[in-house]
Amino acid sequence: MTDPQQTFLNPDAARPAGSALGAAAEKLAGDWNRITGTIRAMNDGRPWGDDEAGRAFNEHYLEGGDEAPAKVTLDAGDELVEAVSDVGVRIVSSVDGTVADDDDVSSSFGGK
Repeated sequence: MTDPQQTFLNPDAARPAGSALGAAAEKLAGDWNRITGTIRAMNDGRPWGDDEAGRAFNEHYLEGGDEAPAKVTLDAGDELVEAVSDVGVRIVSSVDGTVADDDDVSSSFGGK
């Protein structure tokens, strides 16, 4: 058990976990691109029709500016996928940096 004032890092567990998270983020990005490609293609086809009701739906669903539900939803998903895209790489990099720092400090005090 570590002292409550210390941070414990198990690099042998954290590196693979970071790599697994990175792989999950890549899968998420691929799935998101596939799904949103289908949604965008369907939206372009305007399956709700071009009658008065269809035009009204389109006006609010797609053409409502920055507040349009289609835009808000797809943009939010794009932002989420982007936000998690490099989390795994950053975790592994942080682990490597922490281990290197610990090794440097240890060496400065006559350790390994």
